[in-house]
Amino acid sequence: MSGKGFDTRKLMTGKDGKLFITLDGVSIWFASVEEFTIGMNFSNVDFHPAGDVQTYGVPDSVKFTASFTEAVVRDDLTIVPMLEAIKNGKIPTFSLQGGVTEPLAGGESKYLLDECIPDGDTNILDVKPGEIIKRQCQFIVNSVPDCIKSLAA
Repeated sequence: MSGKGFDTRKLMTGKDGKLFITLDGVSIWFASVEEFTIGMNFSNVDFHPAGDVQTYGVPDSVKFTASFTEAVVRDDLTIVPMLEAIKNGKIPTFSLQGGVTEPLAGGESKYLLDECIPDGDTNILDVKPGEIIKRQCQFIVNSVPDCIKSLAA
């Protein structure tokens, strides 16, 4: 990609991203999040018709996920709501919003993730001498992410 027309100042880095969590209807910047990922995984079913040497993929499903690593500064946004819901015999759901802001022109890419349920191992505390205490959380997103804002050329 050499040549004129490509402006490297438009490239985004991790400092250009933010994750928000909604608690009691209020969207809060999750400033302690060190890194986060929003992803989707497609699954296909193999179909191999008789008389054909080729196997074909038939679209079957898509799964959306979100995960983050946070420095443990507060418990009231994730762990306490999880534990309180579990005490009442329920699994909590969360709403997350992740995005990036382009540094030069201020363009944004922002996604709303509703119906996020905890998935897999979630650290309550992971303590190691001499290190910042961090917590990892993983979620399955039980709705199609909504693109609130998209980047454009």
